[in-house]
Amino acid sequence: MNYSDLINGALWAFSGSALIAALLAFHKSLSAVVAGLGGALGSALATLAGALALTHGDSALRFTVAALHFQAQLSALNAVWLLTLGLPGLFISLFAIPLHRHRPLKANGWLMNLLLAAALMAVVSANLGILVLMTEIMALCAMFLTGCAQSGKLWFALGRFGTLLLVAACALLWKQYGTLDITLMSQMMVDQPLSLPIWVAGVIGFGLLAGIIPLHGWVPSAHAQASGPAAALFSAVVLKVGVYGLLTFSLLNVLPLWCGVVVALLGAITAFVGGLYALMEHNINRLLAYHSLENIGIILLGLGVGLIGISVQAPLLVALGLTGGLYHLFNHSLFKTTLFLGAGAVWFSTGQHDIEKLGGLGKRMPLISVAMLVGLMAMAALPPLNGFAGEWVIYQSFFHLGNQPQFIARLLGPLLAVGLAITGALAVMCMAKVYGVTFLGAPRTPAAQNACCVPLMMKLSVAVLALCCVAGGVGAPWLLPLLSHAVPLPLATPGTEVSQPMITLLLIATLLLPLAMMALFKGDRLENRTRGSAWVCGYQHEPEMVITAHGFAHPLKAAFAPVLALRKRLNPVALFPGWHGERTGQVFRRMAFIELAVLLVVVISQGA
Repeated sequence: MNYSDLINGALWAFSGSALIAALLAFHKSLSAVVAGLGGALGSALATLAGALALTHGDSALRFTVAALHFQAQLSALNAVWLLTLGLPGLFISLFAIPLHRHRPLKANGWLMNLLLAAALMAVVSANLGILVLMTEIMALCAMFLTGCAQSGKLWFALGRFGTLLLVAACALLWKQYGTLDITLMSQMMVDQPLSLPIWVAGVIGFGLLAGIIPLHGWVPSAHAQASGPAAALFSAVVLKVGVYGLLTFSLLNVLPLWCGVVVALLGAITAFVGGLYALMEHNINRLLAYHSLENIGIILLGLGVGLIGISVQAPLLVALGLTGGLYHLFNHSLFKTTLFLGAGAVWFSTGQHDIEKLGGLGKRMPLISVAMLVGLMAMAALPPLNGFAGEWVIYQSFFHLGNQPQFIARLLGPLLAVGLAITGALAVMCMAKVYGVTFLGAPRTPAAQNACCVPLMMKLSVAVLALCCVAGGVGAPWLLPLLSHAVPLPLATPGTEVSQPMITLLLIATLLLPLAMMALFKGDRLENRTRGSAWVCGYQHEPEMVITAHGFAHPLKAAFAPVLALRKRLNPVALFPGWHGERTGQVFRRMAFIELAVLLVVVISQGA
């Protein structure tokens, strides 16, 4: 079976199961099973296609999508995104089956599969116009997955602005080059360079989808309103397609140096502000959404350094920047899916998203607790997990950026390294806050005290994803060289060899660190140890007598009060008095439904 068969099979699995599940929406249990199995099959085929394309390292393969008759291409760069959406999509689909069957949720599995189909077509499209069309369908599906609440309205409004910019950019490209074929435009731009206003329009349009700060308004509220699987899709798929579009625009031509600097600075701002805002949140879905923004910023840091390397013709800088950014992009999809699905399991068991109302879940949900700890450690970039591996390569790119002859590069390298270090410290604090308040201590509410059992499919999905996080870190010496096929310049140039033995020894030694700490602090156990209530000055111990999430974050909240106040002062919604009205939501819902129907008719008619 070749690449085109796998891609076509994945599209048929996604779209076919979406259609059947939508027709069976009246029978929620059966609809959930059909959507889950179809989504899992399509995701598995997409993952296999991406793995084969990346390991073989072939040049871009062009083929026709049989059902829709449009040109697609599969290269090593596309393969990274196929793995990014395919592997998490597999476990998200399986996790959603028991969730949609046993909880009072709408039968929206068909929307999740339609979103995955649109995302798949977007990342393999050989035509920029098709890419924009598919991202629009994907965004509309995601809006409906939020329930079209306040977050859906904001997403619809911002999305339409971004779409208008992308359509305008495509129109200008067509006028200048007479085609929207990505390969042909890239060849023609050797003689006719890309106009910078077009690049800016593309960055803003796809930046809205990727959640780049200050274009991130829809991200936290959309994740908070969605179910666990839907929120995982937003983070692992929707945001990543936005990054793909931004990188596609940026690789069409050799851009000036300042373009890479702008991307890197946007990444630094997004990473720091996202990490800071995450620490202030107590709703676990909103907290993880802000951390998704932080990681999008880290990805953009690597990609920005890679673009700077292309501008100054520095192969080592290109290799380190793009490789680190792409590897972190893939790793983020794994550990953030682990966390969102783990949060979904906690909600299934307790009915709570507010971590202040939880506590003591480690004893009641041990497997979910361990998996969440692994995901949080990966999010905090602690070795030997996958979050550490990608950021380590990005740090190396900063060091080499500081050695470049250009003044701006020498200035930017150390500043970006310091900024990423501060962001990492915020992530470690957030990890301690989430795990300590949620899983340790005593239950704070009856909901946490009476946490029910989670279905086996949910447990296995989260546990296997946690194992993938470990494998992505320990296996980094062997996985990182595979990404050289996705980098415009070869990774194996002089001075860019990856020291596999050194990294392997480091990761193995790190695995022994917890055992050494246990041996150090365990000490000699007393044969007769008495257990009783803690002495609290004559008062009986209460679950509330522990540090809260609010108290944990209060020192930083006071220190960064001016930065945190920007969320209220720079709120565009305040400019529209009727925004919060119920009628506004109904109008937007109908407009979104009409637009989605029209776009689907256009796509289907293209294949007829």
